[in-house]
Amino acid sequence: MTVRVGDIRDILEEAAPGAAIEIPASFLGDGAVGLMFHGSVLRVDGAMCDAKELWVTGRAVTTASPVAVPVRMEFTGEDGLVTGALAAADLGGGRALMLVEGAPAGNVELLPGAWVVRDGHYLPLTGRRPTPRADPGRLDGLGRPLPPVRLRTAAERERDRAPRALLTEHGILTPRPPARRRQGVRLLDSPTVRGWSPIGTPGGENGLSVDYVNPPLRIAGALTALPASPPYKTVVGGVLLVDTGAFNGSAMGAYVVPDGSGAQPSLFAYGALGSETGFGPPMFQVRGISAGFGWNSRVRVPSADALGSFPFLIALDNPGEIGADDEEVDPLKVLSELIGGSAPWVRPQEGDLWFAAGLAFDCFETLRGRAMALVQTGSDLTISLLGVAGAQLPTKSEKKIARVEIGIEATLRPTAGELSISAGFTEKTFLIDPNCKLRGGVGMKFWFGEHAHAGDFALILGAVPRGRELPARYPVQQPAGITWGVGSTVNITGSAYAAFTPKSLMAGGGLDVVFQSGMLRAWLSARFDALVEWNPFYFDVGLGIRVGVSATIKVWFVKIRISIEVGVSLRVWGPAVGGEATVHLWFISFTIGFGAGRRSGAPALDWGGFQGMLPPPENMVRTTPVTGYVGEGAPSTRREGSAPWLVDSGGFTFTADTQAPVSRMYLDRESTTPVETDDTLDILPMRLKDRQSELRVWLGYNGGAESLTDWARTVLRGSVPNGLWGEKADAPGEGLIPGRILGVRLVSPPVDHGTSTGFIDEKGLSFDPIAPDGNQPLSADEEAAGPVPVRPGGVIGLIAGGIDTAGTRDRRAALAEALTELGAGPGSLDHDLSGYAHAAGTAFTAEPMLVPAG
Repeated sequence: MTVRVGDIRDILEEAAPGAAIEIPASFLGDGAVGLMFHGSVLRVDGAMCDAKELWVTGRAVTTASPVAVPVRMEFTGEDGLVTGALAAADLGGGRALMLVEGAPAGNVELLPGAWVVRDGHYLPLTGRRPTPRADPGRLDGLGRPLPPVRLRTAAERERDRAPRALLTEHGILTPRPPARRRQGVRLLDSPTVRGWSPIGTPGGENGLSVDYVNPPLRIAGALTALPASPPYKTVVGGVLLVDTGAFNGSAMGAYVVPDGSGAQPSLFAYGALGSETGFGPPMFQVRGISAGFGWNSRVRVPSADALGSFPFLIALDNPGEIGADDEEVDPLKVLSELIGGSAPWVRPQEGDLWFAAGLAFDCFETLRGRAMALVQTGSDLTISLLGVAGAQLPTKSEKKIARVEIGIEATLRPTAGELSISAGFTEKTFLIDPNCKLRGGVGMKFWFGEHAHAGDFALILGAVPRGRELPARYPVQQPAGITWGVGSTVNITGSAYAAFTPKSLMAGGGLDVVFQSGMLRAWLSARFDALVEWNPFYFDVGLGIRVGVSATIKVWFVKIRISIEVGVSLRVWGPAVGGEATVHLWFISFTIGFGAGRRSGAPALDWGGFQGMLPPPENMVRTTPVTGYVGEGAPSTRREGSAPWLVDSGGFTFTADTQAPVSRMYLDRESTTPVETDDTLDILPMRLKDRQSELRVWLGYNGGAESLTDWARTVLRGSVPNGLWGEKADAPGEGLIPGRILGVRLVSPPVDHGTSTGFIDEKGLSFDPIAPDGNQPLSADEEAAGPVPVRPGGVIGLIAGGIDTAGTRDRRAALAEALTELGAGPGSLDHDLSGYAHAAGTAFTAEPMLVPAG
């Protein structure tokens, strides 16, 4: 080992206490270090070290443990060079890893190399050896090639006799303990495996495979290690195909280990079973079903126009598409595409869990569709409904005049407060002629609950053109329109868009018709677009049309192109109303303006217009009890006309918040000194800057106003919309301004019980007389009246021994009969008191007192 002591000392001296440090693996030797640590750098988290004694402790990930475990490293040096190193990792359960290089360190007397310690025994570690190549010149009795002959040295034979522990990438395989004998029976203990043992790369071209054929049943499958590339370290995938003739299906799954220390493995499986004929009533026939799940993984939900290429939905129409035994479809390649690439359909996501179930169906032999429900939880609860449905006309004829297939995607994120719904044409849609293609779709999004944009929504058709961009959170759609090539001479292209939001309505479209035949070309182009804003009201509408023709004429050896185009466009805006008209001829163009000029920017609102953008006044400021409210029913949170709260005198907490940002906060009615201050606010729709807003909170008591400055307080901060309270319309932060004061949480001070009871008047000390007047029975000055109770010994024993005897029962019955004759009968008596007699010893805490009768 040619490492200088100074190099190690520099690393240890620069490390902050408890911080992470990195030590090159070369400092631990180049031999067996790969059996303990991944990569070429050892990372120790929470490290504590001593630069003088050259040792470091902390936690690090080893090849024998998927999580960080305690480690310790010691270095020995001489003449400025490191002469030995010892690394030890505690795996728990009596297991440890040790790596010794150079001279033994401490009291550990081990030869250089890697060792595993278990139950106090040291076992040398070894890695998996590659399978030796076969020697074609040496064959066994069945004609199979044997490995080449290699004579081992005496040292190798001696080494192989010693017990060894096999260290895999995910666990330790300890050797089988020596055989034990008991009463002539030879007992063998099974080998112990710690952690996961890697499956490795199966032999054979197709990996581990199964192929069972018993007509009409066929089951075929394969499990193999796939090439792993970032972000995956290990990928093991499998495919299973089932075919019964009437039903066929396939299932695939993968077990992947992401690349990175401490990353958790990910697992998913998905399968589909279908029938070409279907089953069920003719009005609704089921053609296929599917189901799947994933652990530590997440599914990418496609947009509506991409559902036609979503593998999980494709499998419902044709289960073989995700794993067909076909020369054109490689199942393992399909699996690789499912989890690979820059945007995989299934990706690892630690802590996430998903379930999916799908159905393929036919309705009235006309509508053909497939639908799927997908629920994902963990980092974000997501509920998605995905479906593709279509019909073609006529249904029985080979020649189709129309085929419409629409993808629908609906996703609900209740925790985040977002609902999105989209629908779009797939690439299979056409009208009248297969060359007449429809494209595009419509998307809707709603925000609710605790979302920062709660109350906002958007309905968008097609793609909004440049110059009228919408916030990035709104649905993104593909351009909507039609493309139709009529024969070889006419080409028709149309487009349309629309966007409906709380702020505005945009709509527009265009139509282009081009005729091309030889040297003659003619065209027609029409455009329309409109913008309507609600608050303040504003409109901007434009339309235009152009018609042209061009021809190429050959005069002798010269080609001359003649082109003529005429067109007109009109744009109108307001208020104030104005516009411009443009006339275009092939030799001149001119524009005529009229009315008011076009606005250069959004106009400023007055207070009335801006007030309409705010919540109702009764919702602008709220006071909400948190703890200590003891009144009946739900408390009122509004200021106007609210009833007083009944609260607990032992302690009370409430919040006061507002929908507008606060620049000054006061906790009494008359004070001029704020208890909290913040930046001034801007009002973007009114084009106002550096304005002040204040929030005053006080307590009404006995007709007066009590200050709350001595109450414990916590300032409530949050984000506000930049569109209302920002300085610029295009400010960063996804339309939000963070960290603004929005309210306060107040906690009543502790109860002051005082040190005196205060004045107590005569009435407070008075008492109610007892009638009639007379001697109190417990008065100390009066003589006792009546017989004096005595406590003779053995009363409990007397009860236990005599309460349930025959004589006692007879006397009790006679007494009841006599009382009955006198008209005071006690009714039915319990004749069996054996339980009471048995419990008498524990039912009394002391001897009862007796009063002589008579």
